[in-house]
Amino acid sequence: MGSSSFYHYTGNWEFTTGGHPGMWDAPKLALAPRAGLALRIDSKTALRAGYARYVTPTEYNFTAAPISGFEDINFLEPPFFGMTGYQFVAPLASGVPQATLSNPFNATNPLLPNFGPVAGKALGTSVGRGGENLLWYPQNLQKAYNDRININLQRQLPLGFVGSFTYFLNLGHQHYTQELNAVNPSIYQQYASNFSALTGTTVANPFYHYLNTTLNNGPYYYQPTIPLTSLLTPYPQYGPLYEIGVCCSGERYNQFQLKAQRAFTSGFNFLFTYVYTLERSQINNFNDQTYYNNTFQWQDSNQPRHRMNIAGTYELPIGRGRHYMSGVPKGVDAVVGGWKITPVFQYTSGDFPQFGTLIVTGNPCISNPSAGQWFNTSVFQPIPANTYVLRSNPLQYSCLTGPHFWDLDASLAKTFNLTSKFRAQLKMTAYNALNNLNRGDPDTNVYDSNFGKALYQGSPGGTFGSQGATAAYISGRQVELGFKILW
Repeated sequence: MGSSSFYHYTGNWEFTTGGHPGMWDAPKLALAPRAGLALRIDSKTALRAGYARYVTPTEYNFTAAPISGFEDINFLEPPFFGMTGYQFVAPLASGVPQATLSNPFNATNPLLPNFGPVAGKALGTSVGRGGENLLWYPQNLQKAYNDRININLQRQLPLGFVGSFTYFLNLGHQHYTQELNAVNPSIYQQYASNFSALTGTTVANPFYHYLNTTLNNGPYYYQPTIPLTSLLTPYPQYGPLYEIGVCCSGERYNQFQLKAQRAFTSGFNFLFTYVYTLERSQINNFNDQTYYNNTFQWQDSNQPRHRMNIAGTYELPIGRGRHYMSGVPKGVDAVVGGWKITPVFQYTSGDFPQFGTLIVTGNPCISNPSAGQWFNTSVFQPIPANTYVLRSNPLQYSCLTGPHFWDLDASLAKTFNLTSKFRAQLKMTAYNALNNLNRGDPDTNVYDSNFGKALYQGSPGGTFGSQGATAAYISGRQVELGFKILW
């Protein structure tokens, strides 16, 4: 099927040929210009700026499967209908399963050797009729691309330090997925208070034994009844239809960086970095209506805004050849000399926990969040059973962030000579040296008993499923001892 931008969907499929072997019309030109500027302001100050366009190769196209049972779509596993196919058990009928473990593909939904699109070109324009799930790339595929601007101001500071300020801007144009055969949510809203009356109703199937299994080649041919909602879609003779890799949805990434660095001199080096990030993206799946209409809105990223790192190396000035005790005997130097300490501190502000579709009646933010109550849970109510609600609550709240993360790792090492050719190093490394407890995000699943509580051990950034708890790879203090011989 062609792209929605230039084609009207008629159900007629185009197949690859010797003269047109690809899944889409390959873009003829993909320019990636570059430009840069370096300006010496004075003997200690420099200004640099650059612009570049990065075009995503089609080999890197990746789309999460929009249909349950499909694998994610990428360069190695594209949606080649005619070579692969999927068949599913019959859906629920009035809430009652039509399939069992002992007989998953019964007479109303038999397992067919040439089911749906597996027959490929042999079915011609009939591919996918009869309730099959289908997806495809646009015929006039456009590559995703990013325009990037980088401005850096650098200055030499006293005591051997170099400071810099960097502003980075990314103007993204990304691929997205468009659903083309869903029920208009306005119909769902008419039955909002008794949703199962619509979704649980089955009716006589107008496609039952209609024509033949070539023209009507999906599961609809064998089912005497069919869910009513299957007939309320724009193309009821098909199942779900998705166009993937549609271009382009917007993405705006702003980053401010501060950096101070001292190169290793006189037994000491130092690095400080601070990064502030603000990212927004256009999404079309805020709720069922925006997904149905393919309308976009800007959504802030849920990732942390602030990150800071401090690292350094300090050689203790004690022992032979050092400032203090430089003339001690070798035996004493083997104990007190040659030590080096390397601390690494990192801090990340909290990310923004996201919520599902809920009924929200107030402000969830509180001034003194605690592990037992990170936000005001009383303002959230689950959607009542057998009720349809079109999402209106935000995905996240600007005043509600998860716990911040900080951690100090440090190592203490000593290097000494064994002979003229062999050296040895003794090293002790402490991870989470101060044994700090970093909590993960609060639980945002309203059905959980721990809803609103931040009880999990966490790591910097990233959430873990509906629990809202971050992946717990940071634990209590861990100490590692090591010894190695160098030659």
